[in-house]
Parts: sequence; C-alpha cells; structure tokens
Amino acid sequence: MTMADFSIGDEVEEEIPSQLEDTEESDAVLHHKQATVREAHEMFVTVFGSCPLNELKAAVAPGRVNLIGEHVDYCDGFVLPMAIPLYTCAMGRRALDQDRGYSLIHSVHFTETVKIHKPYTEGKDKYPQWVRYVQGVFALLEADSLPYLDIVIHSHIPPGSSLSSSAALELSVLYLLMEFLPEVDRLSTTAAALLCQKAEHLYAGMPCGIMDQLVIAAARNQRALKIDCLTLDYETIPMSIAHDVVFLVTNSGVKHALATSEYAKRRSDVDRAVKLIGANSWRDVNEEILKQRSSSLTGEGDMMDRASHVVSEIARTVEAANALLDNNIILFGRLMTDSHESLRRKYSVSCSELDELVEIALSVEGVFGARMTGGGFGGCTVSMVRRDAVEDLKKEIKWR
Repeated sequence: MTMADFSIGDEVEEEIPSQLEDTEESDAVLHHKQATVREAHEMFVTVFGSCPLNELKAAVAPGRVNLIGEHVDYCDGFVLPMAIPLYTCAMGRRALDQDRGYSLIHSVHFTETVKIHKPYTEGKDKYPQWVRYVQGVFALLEADSLPYLDIVIHSHIPPGSSLSSSAALELSVLYLLMEFLPEVDRLSTTAAALLCQKAEHLYAGMPCGIMDQLVIAAARNQRALKIDCLTLDYETIPMSIAHDVVFLVTNSGVKHALATSEYAKRRSDVDRAVKLIGANSWRDVNEEILKQRSSSLTGEGDMMDRASHVVSEIARTVEAANALLDNNIILFGRLMTDSHESLRRKYSVSCSELDELVEIALSVEGVFGARMTGGGFGGCTVSMVRRDAVEDLKKEIKWR
C-alpha cells in the first residue's frame, strides 16, 4: 500500500524503490489501485478531452485506519495506523495554454472544476474547502518552474469518514506535482508528510497531527506503522496476527467537519493542560505524575479528563504494538475497547452512532475488540474479529 506513481495505459505499473521490494502487494491491492487510475483517466477524458497518454501523469495514495492511539499524534504520543485499500488518484497534464495564468482542478466527488491562480499562497478564502488542501500543497512546494496543469481528483475514500481522505488528497497531489518537476529533488517520506500537514494547518484551517500524512507516505503492505509523533521515527509492525482474524471497518454514515468541530478545542485544551502541569511534553507525563500534579488542573473544566485520556492512550498504544508483535489477540482487542471507552468518557469525541456500532460489535461472538477510529464526531469504527464471524457481525449491524 505504498505511495505510487503510475504510467497510464493498458498496463498500469507501480514504481517501487528497490528498498521496498520485500513488500510485494497482493493482486487484489494492485487491482484496486489500477481500477482507481483507470477511472480517473476516464473522468479526465470526460472533463478535459483526450490527449496522448505519454503526456499524462498520476499518483495514488491510500486511506488509512488507526488501530489505536487516537488524538495523541498532536501530543507527541505513539499511534498505530495502517493503510487500507481505498485510494485517491490525482491525474494531470501540462495545460495546453501556458499563458492562461491558472491551473484547473476537477473533483469527481464534488463534480466541480476550480481555477487556482498564481501566486498560490494567496486567496484561500475564495476557494471551496476541498480546494484549499490542494492549494496548500501548490503553495508550499514553492516551485516557480511548476507549469500550469489540468488535474482530475478521483477517490474511493468517503470524505468525513475518518479514513483520512484529506491527507490522501494532499499526498496524491504532492507526488503528482513532483512528477512535473524532474529537476527538483524528491522529498523524503517525512518531509512530504510534514509539507502536507503544514498545508492542512495553513490553508484548510485544520490543526491536525502528523499521523495521517506520515502513515500514508510511509505505508507498507501488510504492515501497521508504530509512529513516534515526538521524533517522527516509525517502525513497521507485521500484521502477523492469526490468519483467521481480520479488522473490519464500519462507516457510521455520520460525517464530521473537523475544521469547524470540537477538534481544535481538544487540541487547545491539551496544549494548555501540559503547560499547567509544568511538563515540556506529554511524553514526560505518566499516570503517577498526572496524579501528583492534578491540582494544577482543578477548576479547569474537563481538563483533567482530557489529560487522563492522553496519558493512558499513549501507554495503551505502546502496549498494543507489543501485543501485536506477540500475536496476543486477546490483549490487543481489550486495549482497543479500552481506548474507545476513554475517547467516549474522557475525551468526549464519540457519538451515539459510533457507540452503538461498538456495542453491537462487542455483542457478537468472535469479536475481540472494537473502537471508533479517527477524529471522531462521526466516521468509522474498527473491530478485530474472527474471519468466520465477519458475516455474523455484518448481519447484526444491518439488523439493528
């Protein structure tokens, strides 16, 4: 599930650096990627007309599901996400008229074509929200030699589903733009993730952590990533759990709008809380230290609950990563469920629809654990379930 650049035509081939040759992808994963590219090509021809295939370039980025470690990526914590086989494709060509003064961006999902003008650093308020993610990448790449482009964005990642559609959009656009800048050195995985995170902060108004961008940029097939959000180091965790266990992602159908929701308030709360505690980082705080300094949060509303979630979730994620390495399914499932309870009770980012999905999942025999995933206020849940119990779980969800 690596970031990939594609040639366009009857044969769609992924270019994988030599050091990644041990992460061969299944036929099913490649099929999903190739289908997304072909669909994007069809839409490109519909919107912009046909053109020689050798003039087209494309980049594909996956969505992600976070298995555990929620709302701690902006607290220097540990997170444990993995890529999923839902993809966003950015496809483009040099505009035929290089004197026109703008690039054209078409979103298949929003059925909208928007002009973005140079200088790309200006005028974000006049663009629709989805365009601001694209504009931010254009602006921060700071490449004067970038030509005006015609671009189509096509995605199978549902917006607002907590599966990181925005980060996939940013990274697919970034890697596409770099294909038109052969003279510019390729960004490292971490540098690409940081650029896209900054674009989301400055242009989309979303103060997100680094998890989404980094896991999408660094994703490996059949691997979760344990990311240290303090150092930005990461390690791959083989998904070596029993072959009869899978992760099931369920969409609640409730869409969140994080930029205008409680997300920014949670970040502001915990940023203030760590200062009140007198620590430089949440990584310097454990349960004992938090208890000793709890008086500093007295009278600060829900601040103690917010702090308690951060400290416990960081510890849970480390324990969960070790459990995954040890193939301890029972422990990993319990930690997932504990995480949801903390997010629901202490961090207050769940909602009735997510809680109901978790409750249903835990009532089905063969489910080891379940939790909300992503920013919350809607979106998806993720459940660890025996393969032979998946259909039972699906039926129970539909019946309820």
